[in-house]
Amino acid sequence: MTRHPTEPAARRRSGAVALGMVGTLALALTGCAADDAAPRRCVDPGTLKVLDDHSCGDSRSAGRWYYCGSGSLTAAGGTFEQAATKRGGFGCPSGGGSGSGGG
Repeated sequence: MTRHPTEPAARRRSGAVALGMVGTLALALTGCAADDAAPRRCVDPGTLKVLDDHSCGDSRSAGRWYYCGSGSLTAAGGTFEQAATKRGGFGCPSGGGSGSGGG
């Protein structure tokens, strides 16, 4: 039985493609399953000014957790209701960025 001269190279290419697809799938699944909690930040409920995380420590604290919002000094586009972020298990609804917790 005679082999075509390009057969070993074709096998290497298809193996590399398969390995690349497996890596991409692994990254995608890791991104989905890595953290079940929506991104949150501590804000003043009246002004939506971003506060230090310690300001949301307990029920007597000045701040409340704000989920899925964006903005570094003043939060916007999010919600105070954590349950509203559970959209089929995929976190924040589209349009609500993860933002950063600076202040």
